[in-house]
Amino acid sequence: MADLQAKHGIAGSVAFGPSARFGGLPTVTLTHACGSSAEVALFGGCVLSWRQASGDEVLYVRPDAVFDKSKPVSGGIPHCFPSFGPSDRMQQHGFARNVDWAVASTSADPNPDDRDPEVELLLEPSDYTKAMWPFDFKAAYTVTLHGETLRTQLRVANTGSETFDFTAALHTYIEVLSASKAQVRGLKGLTYLDKSADPKNPARKTEEREAVTFGAALVDSVYLASPPHVELDVGTGAAVGIDASGWTDTVVWNPHTTMPACCDKFVCVENAAVGEAVVLAPGASWAATADFSVVDL
Repeated sequence: MADLQAKHGIAGSVAFGPSARFGGLPTVTLTHACGSSAEVALFGGCVLSWRQASGDEVLYVRPDAVFDKSKPVSGGIPHCFPSFGPSDRMQQHGFARNVDWAVASTSADPNPDDRDPEVELLLEPSDYTKAMWPFDFKAAYTVTLHGETLRTQLRVANTGSETFDFTAALHTYIEVLSASKAQVRGLKGLTYLDKSADPKNPARKTEEREAVTFGAALVDSVYLASPPHVELDVGTGAAVGIDASGWTDTVVWNPHTTMPACCDKFVCVENAAVGEAVVLAPGASWAATADFSVVDL
């Protein structure tokens, strides 16, 4: 971590070190001049924390999360790549969330107001990944603070000689006042796959509600061809707005009584590319962005 700090640290903007909040995991902390911050674990490339200038935390890390790299971190914004959900070839949600990502670069380039701190992480094949998914690829993940807005970009390139396909998602956990008071807006009229009863054979439905609600039952739905803007009303008079491009679908999940210790504290609203797999020929690339902001209602 000292070497990373010496090479990539930027005074007042980008800092590397063991996390005091998350079990000593090696992290990079981005700090904006406005007072907002984000903490990103190198393990899994997982955004563990995103705080507003007020100090209020937006993301949620579950109480059963562990930080010893024995399994992916349960909370924040974990990656699902190169598989979303169960797979015959690899573990649940793929391998990207339980391997170390390398630091490619950092910056704090000035904008008209303040400096935007940024880190770019890089994931490439290893013997471990190739045992599950025998392809050559490069995945680059950029996390930026633009004022109080958290910006993310995931890019995947096929660096090999064989065409491959993948599914992916940002498995974003957002803290709510109470799941029973939370609502997701922007999905009315969409076709969705309801996985709550049988994840292997989801029912295909049409969303007729103005807002998706929680608290009465397990919610596990994949909304296909979703709009670029979706909002989660967290029940406090504020909402988290998510503006996306490249991500084709939206997954909404709350575990209800399957996780009684914490199900009332968070809702997952996930940017995803799962309805149809992304297919990359040799030399081709794909990119998707998701920007998160807190808005008053």
